[in-house]
Amino acid sequence: MTGNDKRERNALNRLADALVDDIFNTSDEDILAEFRDTHGDPDRYAAEMRELFDKSILIANKKRLAAAKAGAAASRKPAPILSSGPIDMEAARARLRAIANTPGIPQRVTLAARNENELSDNDILGMLDDLRELGVLPPDDQGGKP
Repeated sequence: MTGNDKRERNALNRLADALVDDIFNTSDEDILAEFRDTHGDPDRYAAEMRELFDKSILIANKKRLAAAKAGAAASRKPAPILSSGPIDMEAARARLRAIANTPGIPQRVTLAARNENELSDNDILGMLDDLRELGVLPPDDQGGKP
């Protein structure tokens, strides 16, 4: 930075300080009188500004409420029904066992799936759904159908 730039910056800083001091030293009555001359009634203007502020808060709150409602609705979606009839859990367990024993697949199947006799019915159905999503099972292979 050259000396000339520093002098100009200092001059601008002094001017800004003088303007701020002038505003702080001006009485409220003088400021309101100047506002009336330029813009009209300050009370009406303040009311309009409050109204705009309240509207913007209302709009923001409505957006937040809509997002919260959408999130709540999404979390309440019922689980998709895989089949219309009862699920044969023995067939589902056999299907999972067959997948775990398929050559080349066991390394892709979790250890829990290999120990299917220790899993609940919900765990078995969940694993079959996961395997279907991963493409290990074809999409049309449903629930307990071997």
